[in-house]
Amino acid sequence: MLDPAIFASGAITGAMAQADVEALQKALTAGYGTNAPELTGGAALRVQSLDPVMQVALQTNKHFVLFNRLPKTKPLGTVDEWTEQDDIGGFLGGSTNTETGVIRDATGAYQRMVGMVKFLMARRQVSLVVTLQKAIADAEATEYSNGAKQLLSDLEYLLFEGDDGVVPTEFSGIKAQLLAGVASGRVPPENIIDMDGKPLESQHELNAAAAHIAGYGQFGTATDLFMNQATQQDFDNRLDPAYRVPLSNVGDTGAKIGAPVVGIRTSNGNIATNQDVFIRHEGMKRAFQLIKPAIAAANAGMTPTSVTTDATGNAADSKFTTARAGTYVYGVAGVSEKGASTVSLTGQIAVAAGKKVVLTIAASAAGQETGYVIYRGRQNGPAAVADLREVCRIPRVGATTTFEDVNRIVPGSQEAYVLNLSPGDTAITFRQLMPMLKWQLYPTDSPIIPWAQMYFGFLRMSKRKQHVMVRNIVTRNQVWRPFADE
Repeated sequence: MLDPAIFASGAITGAMAQADVEALQKALTAGYGTNAPELTGGAALRVQSLDPVMQVALQTNKHFVLFNRLPKTKPLGTVDEWTEQDDIGGFLGGSTNTETGVIRDATGAYQRMVGMVKFLMARRQVSLVVTLQKAIADAEATEYSNGAKQLLSDLEYLLFEGDDGVVPTEFSGIKAQLLAGVASGRVPPENIIDMDGKPLESQHELNAAAAHIAGYGQFGTATDLFMNQATQQDFDNRLDPAYRVPLSNVGDTGAKIGAPVVGIRTSNGNIATNQDVFIRHEGMKRAFQLIKPAIAAANAGMTPTSVTTDATGNAADSKFTTARAGTYVYGVAGVSEKGASTVSLTGQIAVAAGKKVVLTIAASAAGQETGYVIYRGRQNGPAAVADLREVCRIPRVGATTTFEDVNRIVPGSQEAYVLNLSPGDTAITFRQLMPMLKWQLYPTDSPIIPWAQMYFGFLRMSKRKQHVMVRNIVTRNQVWRPFADE
């Protein structure tokens, strides 16, 4: 180190000695230190470089695949009404008559439908101090973007899995609306295709869906298949090349093995494939307390008081076959618009072939849950929350709610959706009361800038029979397997 006393004495004049130059250079070297309070010498003078672009692994607009595709129309109010007609009346050949015969009556079949606008809201804020200092990115703009992504993420998820019967603040998505239609008899059972724990990887199910949608009574066109990346991977690896829509602009007229599946040929037209990360895979169907532990802990007051199981009853429609009989563990969590609670775990219960498992759920002491998430573990698996996967969500019906498991919903399985998105058919639309709105929240008694971001609307499936859900898909690369030998 160069001695400061030398400078004070005036002993150095003219050119510096080589050794002195080397000492000064060493003193002023910036180096590679990153802990700002500990930087010394030349490093303390270094202007630190702040990357002006934040590197984030988050959803962007391209991930909201279905929402981006849906037509947006405006309802007249928060209660939206329309009429669904699914029959013109009469029967095929029923208008024939004799010259003077009595003319038979025929009237179309109509049903008045009602949709309720739902309110999605997110509160965001930044401190005034944060907005005044130099930062990597503008804090207010970043939080505004985060708020928009939060609302759009919820929208995309609810388009598929929303259920206002379980959580009243949600709007019902495609799954809930199709299941309700089948249960009421207004939608044919063929609108639900059951893979029963097998992968979706061939044209057979898509041909069946397209034929059903185009057939008598539905009169539609299957245009798009929405699925997650795991199901897309099975199609890419397994689909017969003869049924693959050729890639465009590749100088080749035919698809070959190895070409990604961008569309699937059917006799009723090509079906475009769409990958959607919000169609949940097995890992996203783990217990909520493992995915969002802090929120689940805060919701512990919604945890059921008790859950008991009984597997002594027979069921004619049971899919607990000989191969799928064994011991199972169940878990139940309370759910509301605040999220899900921690899990109330049962012990292992032996289930014989042809039986059903009846769960009796006692409500939490506070009774704040609006529904329950039913989980089940693997066949002959351990009694552990980490081994549970979601079966379904059900509404709470009072102090005691029961659920019968006949193994017709495979835990941890996935769904895919064959939709009619033909613009002229308007078979499915999103009814938005207003575009996304930013609303300033003033006054405030703190030095913060608070605001709310809001989006009001719901999913209207005016032609439910022109859409098909494929359920109980277990992909080939899925690590968690619901049944031991499958």
